[in-house]
Amino acid sequence: MIKFIKKIEELLPYDRKQYISRKKWYGVSFQLPGVFEGKDIGLGVYLQNYEEWFRSIISGLDNGLPWIINHDFIDEDWFPNNENNLTTLRTLFKNKSIPNTFKGGIILTKDEMLEVARDLISYPYAVFDKKELLYNNLDISHGEVQFVIKISAHLNIDFLSTDKDLLRKVVNTYSNNFILKEYRGTSLIM
Repeated sequence: MIKFIKKIEELLPYDRKQYISRKKWYGVSFQLPGVFEGKDIGLGVYLQNYEEWFRSIISGLDNGLPWIINHDFIDEDWFPNNENNLTTLRTLFKNKSIPNTFKGGIILTKDEMLEVARDLISYPYAVFDKKELLYNNLDISHGEVQFVIKISAHLNIDFLSTDKDLLRKVVNTYSNNFILKEYRGTSLIM
């Protein structure tokens, strides 16, 4: 069911402008020790800690509706280069004859999301294949629920929602060994 949509705002289950302003949104950043303080943990350590965790969240929250993946604030070229990285995601584009310069969102089923999970969570940090050069964060949303999984270029994953109870459930179910940093005004962690 893979689809590439140029005008992704029409399909998002939330108002992108309101979301970007963070009004009426709560959020928690799931981080590894030292990341908040600026420690570079490296992509290998990041993947070792986040990949299966991310897959669990996708499987746990899936309700049969499509997953939507888009850039955070504005749509950018998906691949501003021809590096030899993110091969699963780049192959997906190539197999569907989508140019690297495509701007918009991707629609995937749960199984398709799980196939490209490693590349998605690596994407903002790895797309340039240079440690000091980061790319636009990815936002992943699903169906009709107003929540966003934010894949950060700073090697952490944030979860945002307008539903504080849903966010609390995610924190209680998936906190594992992560350090949780709440967004201002969230007040979930006791």
